[in-house]
Amino acid sequence: MTNIVLVGKDLSAFGAFITELSGQKGVNVVELVSGSELLAMVDSEKVDVVVLAEELGDETAMSFAPGFVKKQPLINCAMMSSLGPEDFHEETEGLGIFMQLPVCPGAEEAVNMLKYLKSIDALFSS
Repeated sequence: MTNIVLVGKDLSAFGAFITELSGQKGVNVVELVSGSELLAMVDSEKVDVVVLAEELGDETAMSFAPGFVKKQPLINCAMMSSLGPEDFHEETEGLGIFMQLPVCPGAEEAVNMLKYLKSIDALFSS
């Protein structure tokens, strides 16, 4: 089972994204509001993937991600961002963010993210 945790102040932005992920076999989706909730969860439960909205309930994804990825380097982390691809790359370079998602990701982004995760898993299992 792949545990995907979505973290955001306003989870309505995840609509079609959540629906698509939840409909996939072997995927469990958990919704949280804040980074502090996520930190408490990873201490007690297996988390495979984290998707951060731009705004978390207690801070921004850009301020939260560096500390989280440093403490949890084996958890794949994606981030929603309104920045252009080049600016996003500049802001997140070296953080270990594996994917940028649009602010309101849909079903297509969910499918693409799962495909990308499978290719990452294939690299590490070979």
